[in-house]
Amino acid sequence: MIRIPTDISVTPDFRGLPPNVLHGLIQLTNNAAGLLTLVAGLGIVVSLTGLVIASFTANRELGERAKGGIAVSVGALALLYIGVAAANYSSHLFGN
Repeated sequence: MIRIPTDISVTPDFRGLPPNVLHGLIQLTNNAAGLLTLVAGLGIVVSLTGLVIASFTANRELGERAKGGIAVSVGALALLYIGVAAANYSSHLFGN
């Protein structure tokens, strides 16, 4: 069985909860993952902008900070992706 890396979804077990709580929790998890992805993406954009400005102005300090910002933002996205993948794996491992 081959799985595509982008085929990751988190589906927790919410049996027994009222429907409005169920829909609220599902929406909350989707919004949290989306917000974290958006913040990390904005960090990459801001860091790349700083790297371009540093290149044009020959500012080494700004360039180093921009490179660090890119590394942190990409690391945050990687941690988010790994966390979702681990949650998906464990739900399939211990699920029904």
